Amino acid sequence: MKKTLAIFSAAALLLAACDKIPADQYTTNTGGGGDNWQNANVHRVYVEKYTGPKCPNCPAADVTLNEAHHLYGDNLVVISVNHPVGQGIPFPGDQDLRTDDGTAWDNYYGINAIPTAFVNRDQSKPYSGSMDNILADIETIINQAPQAGIEVEATANGDSIDITVDVQLFRQMNDGLVLTLALTEDSLVYRQINGDEVDTGYVHNHMLRDVITDVWGNEIPMEGNAGEHKIGHFSYKVANPDIRIENCHIVALLSRKSDRYVLNCTETVIN
Repeated sequence: MKKTLAIFSAAALLLAACDKIPADQYTTNTGGGGDNWQNANVHRVYVEKYTGPKCPNCPAADVTLNEAHHLYGDNLVVISVNHPVGQGIPFPGDQDLRTDDGTAWDNYYGINAIPTAFVNRDQSKPYSGSMDNILADIETIINQAPQAGIEVEATANGDSIDITVDVQLFRQMNDGLVLTLALTEDSLVYRQINGDEVDTGYVHNHMLRDVITDVWGNEIPMEGNAGEHKIGHFSYKVANPDIRIENCHIVALLSRKSDRYVLNCTETVIN
C-alpha cells in the first residue's frame, strides 16, 4: 500500500526520510500548529498485545485489558496485533487482519505463543495468558512523572486523515527519540475461539490496521533539552477500502531510539 506523508513545521518537527515513506513524497513548509494542548504532561501507558482469532485464551486477556481501560481510561493505549501464523490465521471467509507491519513487530520479538503483551515495549517482562498481573504494573507507570509528553489530533477529509502531533520534553533527554504513528480500528466482528467454543459475533477492538510512519517510527531531530517543544502536521491517505475511518483511532508513540522503549503515548478518535 502506497502512503504519502506531508510534514509541516511549527517549531520544526521534521521527520527523517525512511524506507516506508519515500523521500520524494515529503514536503516541508513553515507555519501552522498551535500550543493549545491540555494534557501533554500526562503519563500514559502503551500495551502491545499479540492475539489471533484461533487463540482460545486471547479473550481472557481482552477481559483483563477491558478492566484496565475501565480503571485507567484514556491513560491506557492498546494496540492488538494479529499473529501471522498458527492461531493468528483467520477462519475461511473472515477478514484477514494480519498486516506486514504487525508481522515485522511480531518477528522482532520472536512471538511463539499468544496471547503475549508488552507494556511500553519493555521486552524484559512479557505478559501472557489472562494477564492479571499487568494491572499493577500499568498503575505504577501511570503514577510516575513523565519524561516527555505527546498529544495528537486527527481529522478526516474524505479518505485522507490530517494529523497534528505535539511533543514536549520535561527533562534532559540524552537518547534519540522516534515517533510512531499507527492506525487502529474498533468494532470488527469476526469469529474468535473463546475457550472451548467459537464465538461468531466476537468484537475485536484496537486492531492494528497500518503503521503510518516507518514500522519502528521516524526519528525526531530534537536537541534533547528540557522544555523543548515541537509540533508536526501530517496527511495520510487510507488506501484499504475495508477500513471504516469512523471506527478508527490514530495512535502516537514517543520512544527511545536505542531500545524502542515507549516514553509516552496517546491516541485520538478521527473527527
